[in-house]
Amino acid sequence: MSLNEQTKPRVNASLLPNFHGRQVCLLGFAKNVDSAGQFFTLTASDNQDVKIQMQDPLNQRVSGLVEVHGTVTSKNSLRCDHLVTFSEEESQQFDVALYQKAIEYTHRCSSLYIQGGIMED
Repeated sequence: MSLNEQTKPRVNASLLPNFHGRQVCLLGFAKNVDSAGQFFTLTASDNQDVKIQMQDPLNQRVSGLVEVHGTVTSKNSLRCDHLVTFSEEESQQFDVALYQKAIEYTHRCSSLYIQGGIMED
């Protein structure tokens, strides 16, 4: 398995089409949570909305800042494998503009910054 197949890059919504069928990490703010807990909308760091489809219905309240680990299923949707929620205080203190710049830089200089994955000798 190549390093490229093992990595889980951090992305914003505009980068999703480049990662169709691959695992990614997407951070943003949750809204419009389905009453059955099957999906919600995440506003990513580039202020674009992404539909998040849950594999299993949500069993917790989802609001504010969340990190979704999952597979890109289309240019604006992701199937969630793992969800990380943050406190209200962390959500309020999060600098989304700075995070967006970090995403841009890591993709602009992708050969200098390996995201996730397993490094072997």
